[in-house]
Amino acid sequence: MNNKKLRAELTMWLQILLGLLLCATGYNMFIIPNEIAPGGFTGIAQLVNHVTGLPIGMLTLALNVPLFALSAKSLGLKFGIRSLFASVGLSVMIDILPIPSVIPMDTTERLLLASLFGGVVAGAGFGLIIRGNATTGGSDMLAKLINTHFHSVSIGMVMFAVDGMVILASAFVFDIVSALFALICTFLMSQVIDFLVDGLNSSRAYFIISAESDAIARRVMDEMERGITGLHGRGMYSGEDKQVLLCVISRTESPRLRSIVAECDPAAFIIAANVHEVLGEGFRPIYKR
Repeated sequence: MNNKKLRAELTMWLQILLGLLLCATGYNMFIIPNEIAPGGFTGIAQLVNHVTGLPIGMLTLALNVPLFALSAKSLGLKFGIRSLFASVGLSVMIDILPIPSVIPMDTTERLLLASLFGGVVAGAGFGLIIRGNATTGGSDMLAKLINTHFHSVSIGMVMFAVDGMVILASAFVFDIVSALFALICTFLMSQVIDFLVDGLNSSRAYFIISAESDAIARRVMDEMERGITGLHGRGMYSGEDKQVLLCVISRTESPRLRSIVAECDPAAFIIAANVHEVLGEGFRPIYKR
C-alpha cells in the first residue's frame, strides 16, 4: 500500500471514529434521556429498553448481527470490516461512554432543543461514518437486503416504513409529543447526513457551446489547471457541427470559468448543472469498498 492509499485509509478510519463519538454523544446527551426515538434500529432498541430495561447498545447490536451475516457477501471485505467495527463501536459507546444529559426532559422547549441538537450531532456522526466508507447497519442495510431479493420494493420505501413504524410506536410507548419531536429529529438527521455526504463534495458541471471553444479550453487548462472535454454536437436548426465543452469544477471556481468564457466569447451558450459527487483526478479519489 503506497503512502497516498495509506493516508486515505487512515482518513476514513479517523472519520469513522469521530463519527462514532458524535453519534454516541448525540444519543446519550440529547436523544435517549429525552425519550426521542428517531427511527432505525437504535430507535427500536430505545423502545425495547423502555419496556425491558435492557441496554440500548446491546439491543442495537443484536438487531444488526443477523443483517451483517446475511449481507456479508455483498458488503465486500474492507467495507464489511469497517461497517462491522462501526456497528459494534456505536453499540459499545452508547452503553459505556459516561456522557451526561445536558437537557433533561422537563418542558416542551427542552424537548425541542434536545431534538434539534440531537438530530444535528447524531446526523453529523452518521454522515462522517458514511464518508469513511462504512455503515452502522440498521434500516438502510435492511432496505438494501430486501431490495436485493425483491426489486419491486425500493430502498427508500423500506427505510420510510421502518422509521415510520418506530416513530408511530414511540407515540404509544412514550407519548404523542415524543413522537412529534422524533419526526423533527429524524428530518434534521437526514438533512445533516445528506449535507456531509453530498454537500461538501458538490461541484458544478458546465456545458459550453461557443465558436471559440479552442481558446476557452486552452485558457481553462492553463489558468485554472482543470481538464476539459470536447464533445461533438450538431445544431439542429443551422445544421452546423459544433463542439460542446464539458468541464467539472468546484463551486468556488465557477466565477473564474464564467469570466474566461465571457472574455473569449460573449455570445457563448452556457449550461450549468449541480453535481453531487465527482470522483477522479482533481477531485476525490476512487476507492474500492
